[in-house]
Amino acid sequence: FEGPCYRCVFPEPPPPELAPTCDEAGTLGVLPGIVGLFEANEAVKLILGIGEPLIGRLLMIEALSVEFRTLRLKRDPNCPVCGDGAQFKEFVDYEVSTAIPTTA
Repeated sequence: FEGPCYRCVFPEPPPPELAPTCDEAGTLGVLPGIVGLFEANEAVKLILGIGEPLIGRLLMIEALSVEFRTLRLKRDPNCPVCGDGAQFKEFVDYEVSTAIPTTA
């Protein structure tokens, strides 16, 4: 696939003070289920080769007004993960860098 990776869009994790927990930020409880539904749908489209996958597009959902938008994203040719001549060297420990525990 020729779409961008997560690191193309977000090259660095945010500082801890800009990455609140779901409790602090206020997350609508049904959103994880809605996102999971769309992720499963994308997986089925890719596996079966049907429909138009969201490759290179970011789906944004405004749940309170039930509005959907897509934003086209481009692959960063200098991305250390998927860019031209990329040599991925390490994983970022997001739990340490954002102070958000990865376990419940």
